[in-house]
Amino acid sequence: MGQGVLVAWVWLAAATFVAGCAWRAWRYRRAPVHLRWDLYPVAHEPAARRAYGGSRLEDPEYWTRGGRRSLAGELEAVLAEAVLFRGVWRNNRRVFWASLPFHWGLYLLVATSGLLAASSMLAASSWAIGLARLSGIAGGLLVAAGALGLLALRTADPGLKRYSSPLDRLNLGAFAAVGGLGAAVALRPGGMEAVSRAVGALLAFRSPEAPALVAAHMALAGLVLFYFPFTRMVHFFAKYFLYHDVRWDDRAVVAGSAMERRLRGALDFGISWSADHVGNGRTWREVAADGRAREERRQ
Repeated sequence: MGQGVLVAWVWLAAATFVAGCAWRAWRYRRAPVHLRWDLYPVAHEPAARRAYGGSRLEDPEYWTRGGRRSLAGELEAVLAEAVLFRGVWRNNRRVFWASLPFHWGLYLLVATSGLLAASSMLAASSWAIGLARLSGIAGGLLVAAGALGLLALRTADPGLKRYSSPLDRLNLGAFAAVGGLGAAVALRPGGMEAVSRAVGALLAFRSPEAPALVAAHMALAGLVLFYFPFTRMVHFFAKYFLYHDVRWDDRAVVAGSAMERRLRGALDFGISWSADHVGNGRTWREVAADGRAREERRQ
């Protein structure tokens, strides 16, 4: 790949990554309202209630005076999942030992990219390059090890194998290669200095004149960025909607509110289930009306 083509490819990949993630986020935001399940504990409840899975609905007067939301509780829950992977630890310990280094490595590689961008724009950049070298080595090795571990699990574990597509395995292989190449660049004498100069050239839309190893790493990283928004890896921001719009959304349905309009619209969705008790070909509104009529007859 020529140096001029590399510039165009990296910018195309970055633009596709940003536009694709924005499009996926917009689709999540515009999705129909979820089932109004009570999934407790809800993170924004006070700590005393979270301890036993309690709810503001325990207060009979809640509907008249509302309730306080704990931002600290939500932040604690998000950090426990995003940093410590508490849910994976509790529910799938084998996956945890590969998933944790993989994600921590990705965080370090993102930090490395930021440090390299800073070093390319700052006059006194030796400290940034030094930190980038350390985070690049650690991040690259962690990503490679974690991706290979996850790939082995998805290949050998019968439970995970059932839900793993060839694209999932190819994706993990690409991340392992990106991590390995990143660590190789960082370990090479003068490698991070070369990357810093290449990043500065890319930011200025100039030919980076990068060594072959650096150019190969940039090209492969660009490929991962290019297809990233169209894979399951978008869970890094999709979880925001999962938590805030599904698991923790306990807002009251007030007459005339946007939530009420969304729920009324959802009642007109068709049903294609084959279960006799639901009724194929009807709408949820019709099913709800039948259920209400049966309750009235019992009374």
